[in-house]
Amino acid sequence: PPNLAELPVGCEFQPRCPRATELCVAERPLLREIAPGRMSACHYAEEVLGV
Repeated sequence: PPNLAELPVGCEFQPRCPRATELCVAERPLLREIAPGRMSACHYAEEVLGV
């Protein structure tokens, strides 16, 4: 698990996410609704929806 005292600047999952890009390293994604009743804080949520 990530060290909560030293979270990365971008997405906190990017160090272990196989889909992480430079955008994930540089910018924390905002929480948004990707489907009715489904929220995500991922830049690529629509691409991985259903995974």
